[in-house]
Amino acid sequence: MCGYTAEGCLHALRLILSGLFDEYPNLKIILGHLGETIPYLMWRIDNMWRTLPEAKRLKRLPSEYFRDNFYVSTSGMFWTPAFLCAYLALGAERMLFAVDYPMESNRVAAQFMDSVPISTADKEGSVRQMPSAFLR
Repeated sequence: MCGYTAEGCLHALRLILSGLFDEYPNLKIILGHLGETIPYLMWRIDNMWRTLPEAKRLKRLPSEYFRDNFYVSTSGMFWTPAFLCAYLALGAERMLFAVDYPMESNRVAAQFMDSVPISTADKEGSVRQMPSAFLR
């Protein structure tokens, strides 16, 4: 269970650090489980990246690529502190609702979204603001 999150985080970071988003700045990726811990680690990733000689290869900080080129979904992460971390780091416009059924309950997911302490506009806004390519 924890291995998937660690691998998802590392794969996303490898994509960012490879320079992929400098070459394809409009590329968008959806990452599950509230961003596989990246929102929690963004400050640390940037801080450590600044100290490496490889940092000159990218045009921006890793967190900037994450904020601009990734969307995160709830997909089975229905814990308010984790949700609020992603929400504060990325904003509602970068968050998508997903359940991770059959691993998680549709009912629990819906109840969580009803109870999470954010505005109704933010709860409803992410689907309206998604690029049309994701809605096909």
